[in-house]
Amino acid sequence: MERGIKIALQNSLIPDISITVSGRNAEGLPDLLEWILEYNLPFSLNFYRENELSASYEDLQLEESRLIEGMLAAFKVIELKLPNRSLLGSLIDRANLASPHKRTCGVGQSYLVFDYKGQIAKCQMQLHKTISASKTQDPLTLVRQDKAGIQNLSVEEKEGCRTCEWKYWCTGGCSLATFKATGRYDIQSPNCNIYKALYPEALRLEGLRLIKYSSPTKS
Repeated sequence: MERGIKIALQNSLIPDISITVSGRNAEGLPDLLEWILEYNLPFSLNFYRENELSASYEDLQLEESRLIEGMLAAFKVIELKLPNRSLLGSLIDRANLASPHKRTCGVGQSYLVFDYKGQIAKCQMQLHKTISASKTQDPLTLVRQDKAGIQNLSVEEKEGCRTCEWKYWCTGGCSLATFKATGRYDIQSPNCNIYKALYPEALRLEGLRLIKYSSPTKS
């Protein structure tokens, strides 16, 4: 990976690094962030999501204490080298703390995915569950009407989220991850405790970043 990134930079290409955080790699996250920030690369931190090929690897599961500890350590690294760009939409999984919203992503609303055969699915995590084909005149309408696959409910419809102070920024997390863990779409994310532990620190980082770059003496 390092070699490929350096080749891209040498050719004036700026890669956007998507980091998948799990119980297996959370401890090494600070070192990785230190390297990424050294090159001032854009990045996002996303939590591991189980799929058919990874379900047997128990150490990939999100262990709350280990993941929170690793993320907070990574935040300390970021604090020492704050980039000149907002991180509110890239620090904590699918949460976007930059503006209020009611759904975590556009699944079932404004989003669809094509596989290599031109078949259409609602989510890239469910490419095996296609609902239409590219020749369909209005596939997005079919996506919105589908009630069999993943359901992307408003955060206001989710038990445990309605009274939460973070609801319009968190929106209850990934609908598919919640369903795999609980069998329900209308309930808060199984990562809720992790999110609540990290959100205040993410906002603090943004505040420090704004202070740093608002001063005319800082670069």
